[in-house]
Amino acid sequence: MDMWPDGTKCEDDPVRPEIGERERFLYGREVYALYHYAICCVAYCDDVPKTVNQLKTMAGLDIAIFYTVWSYKKGSGSEILNILLPYFKEKKPWVKRFVTLSPKTQMAHNFHIKNGAFELRRNKMSVNYEYL
Repeated sequence: MDMWPDGTKCEDDPVRPEIGERERFLYGREVYALYHYAICCVAYCDDVPKTVNQLKTMAGLDIAIFYTVWSYKKGSGSEILNILLPYFKEKKPWVKRFVTLSPKTQMAHNFHIKNGAFELRRNKMSVNYEYL
């Protein structure tokens, strides 16, 4: 996708509002939408970032960093992840790892653990969860 999904706004992102719309579509960055119910922003990196600044400077192919997932409808955040993970494994075989750059909140922890991730690393300002 190379434009913002109809019925949604970049400014609605509760996780990474500091990342502008243009930045989300730069080379190595993608935005996925489940209709207008959920959004997932992905950056392809060669390492696992600990901060948004690291995320902005990293590039690569083999690690998909899910740096924001949010929904307008209950359950849609889980649904978009459950669609994207198998999609990536089939359509993007060069991607070897699926990791998040998540805020240090109980809500993020519960969301990712419930959806099958494990806590990879706890950082000063974030937590990385990994999906297998």
